This record gives sequence, structure tokens and C-alpha cells, in this order.
Amino acid sequence: MNDFNEFDNVQKFSTENTPPEAQAVPVQPNRPAKKHKGATLKVMAMIAAVAIVGGGAGFGGAYIAGKSMNSAVVSGSNDRSNPSDHISPVNSDNINSAPTLNDLQQDVAIKHNISDEVEYNSDGTYMYTRDLVKAVQDSIVYIEVFVSSRGKSTLYGSASGIIISKDGYIVTNNHVVEDADSYTVKVNNTDPKTGISESETYDAELVGTDADTDLAVLKIKASDLPAAVLGDSNQLHLGDDVIAIGNPLGLETSVSKGVVSGLNRQISDSARGLSSIQTDAGINSGNSGGALFNMYGEVVGVVNSKYVYDYAESLGFAITINEARDVIDDLITKGYVSGRAVLGISYNPINEYTASFRGMTAGLLVAEINQDMAVAKSGLVVGDTITEIDGEYVFDEDGNTTTISEILAGKKPGDTITVTVARADSLGRVRKMDIEIELSEYRGN
Repeated sequence: MNDFNEFDNVQKFSTENTPPEAQAVPVQPNRPAKKHKGATLKVMAMIAAVAIVGGGAGFGGAYIAGKSMNSAVVSGSNDRSNPSDHISPVNSDNINSAPTLNDLQQDVAIKHNISDEVEYNSDGTYMYTRDLVKAVQDSIVYIEVFVSSRGKSTLYGSASGIIISKDGYIVTNNHVVEDADSYTVKVNNTDPKTGISESETYDAELVGTDADTDLAVLKIKASDLPAAVLGDSNQLHLGDDVIAIGNPLGLETSVSKGVVSGLNRQISDSARGLSSIQTDAGINSGNSGGALFNMYGEVVGVVNSKYVYDYAESLGFAITINEARDVIDDLITKGYVSGRAVLGISYNPINEYTASFRGMTAGLLVAEINQDMAVAKSGLVVGDTITEIDGEYVFDEDGNTTTISEILAGKKPGDTITVTVARADSLGRVRKMDIEIELSEYRGN
């Protein structure tokens, strides 16, 4: 494992305190499906995907606007006399003289009292979800990511993003942009009265990304964009209504509504992972990087994962916006998350079994030392095996490796640690020694 590159690793999610089969996973991109032999199989697969409501992959598409028809209630007779008294024989005279449905509905149609003005509750929240959606929907963008191979750019996946500034900064997930070579962002401009939307697509630049918190920032060259308002996730309460907007399975500007099901959920096993908001709002592949809004129309979370388990439903998660703020700010201003301590080595874990089989010492075998970091002057050399860090054994009681980033959690650049290493001399004799190492700052890759 490469310590000073370990921030590049795919974010993992904890399965502690969950059934063995359960796993919180990043909401995956809408990746192009593999081709199947035979058109019939392909059609059947698509039908199955629709039937299970988002069972496929997708970061993702198509905004469908609907307008409700006026409801009507037709009153019926309570007269329970002979039914035949109410039956008229069907003949041409009866048909020609029979009232139309519109005639029958004249006195019973319910009149809708619909105001063109946005209505609010006494606490300032939107009274109607439709008004909230109209106000914020264009702050959510459709992201496509591409990979290059042999000089050709190929669509790799699609996802969601949140416009956070009028001049084009966009927040999304790290797992959306990782492994991609280029990105495009589609921004919508929707007429609030007609619902008709026009869009423009921009090439995007990757500003910064952080695997530990699963956040990333893109930038497009644009102005006067409909930026979202970032709210205060600390003000959320269990049961608060929330709205998720994103592009699941390629269905652009899809809206789902739910409640806050849980707060301060720790679903990442990264020592630096951020806490999450749990919601029962529909979250599917393609919602990645989209927003979780409170009823004020403010972003309170960045959607990034859901539980995948046979017996689990409606378990979606969004990174709290309050914790994400500092990460986003660092990614914009520095391109990396500042203040993180790093040892500055690459290493290979050698467990007890492998060590006994190969005649080695169990621990972290140093494979490479970053010459630009303080560790290069410490006396540590390639081939040393680290067995302890500040007196803490690098393997837990079950024989699992404790990553250096976990051990260094809470430490700052400039702090000093003591590593115990096993070093073999030219005759193969192993001796242990303690080496003090000053920690450096991780500055991205």
C-alpha cells in the first residue's frame, strides 16, 4: 500500500453493525451497458431494470413535466329501491337525448384554488414541493465523464453535480470523476412558468478531488449560473422533510422526497470520512453528486451512497454540507485538503503467516520513500519493516493491517512519531530499532 498515495484509493464503506450481506456502496455512475447477444435479451433486460426501479448502474437524464388534471367527484344516489327503476332501455332516442359527461360534471367538479404566487409556511419553508423544485432544479447539473484510449474519447459514465457559484464551480463525488480523463457538464435553464428547459453543455476542468471524503470540484467557464444556496446541516432533525434531486439512471432532474431518517451516520471506514445524513428519499445510481435539499431550498447534503442488501430498502446517504464546506474550500483554493499529516512512504503489509512462510518479520515492509518529504532524512530505508508506530502494533488482534492513515488520524504536519522497525544486516541478522520521523503535509498526488 502506498501511504502518500493512499488518498487515491476508492472510498470504502463500513459494514460494522450491519448484516453480513449488507454493504453501503457509492451510488455508481450510469456506465454504458455491456452488449448482449440477441436483441430479445437486451429488451428483456431493460424491462427488468424498469420493473425493479433502478436496479442497474447509473450516475444519470430525461426531465418529464406533468400537469395534473382537475379532479372530480360524482355524487351517487342513496335510493335503494328497485334497481330496474333506474335502468333506461338503450335505444337511439335515449342516446341522442342523453346528457354529455361535461353536462353531468357541471355542478360537481371540484374547483382548484391555485395561486401563481409561491406560498410559504409560517416558518419560511416552501408550502408546496413543486415550488421548491422550480426554485432549485437548475442548480443541479448533468455530468458525463470520459476515458481516452488510443486517441479516442469514450463515454465512461454520467452523474450529478451541484452548482455552488455563479462563475462555474461545481461539487460532485470523487467516485464520479476518478479514473476519468475528461468531463462535460450540462446546465439547464428552465422557464418557471412553462416548464420548458433549454440546456448548454460545457467542458469541465477538474479542480481537486479527495477520496477520503468522496468529494470533488469541477469548474466550467460560465457566468451568471443558478448557484445553489448551502444550508446548515446541523439544524436538521429526525423526521424533517428533504428533497433529493439528481440524474438517476440517466433520467435528468429526477426528484424524490423523504425525511431525515438518521443523523451523524458514520458509513466510511476512512479515518477522515465525513458523517452522513440518512434518508428514505429515493437514491439510485446516477444520484451521485446530487443534492439533498431541506424545505427552505438549501443544500444540506451531497448524495453519495446507499445500502445494497436483499432485506434493506430506502437507505440512502448524503455527506453533511457543514463538514463538506472545509473540504470544498480547500479543493478550490489549494487543489487538495490541507492540514493532513502523511508519513511519506509506500509499503507492503506482511502478515504473520506470510512472514513465517518466507522467513520475514511481520509488519509494513517499506518499498519506497518520498524524497521530497521529511521522512527521507529520518534514517528509515527501503527494506525496513515497520512493526510499531508510537507503540501501537501495525496489525490488530485479528491479524488485519492498521493503515498508517488510521494511526496518524488526529496528528498534524510537523508532529513527530516514533516507528519501530526490524532491519536485516548483510548476514541476515535482524535487529530492531526506533526511528523518529517528522510528519509532512499531504498535498495531493
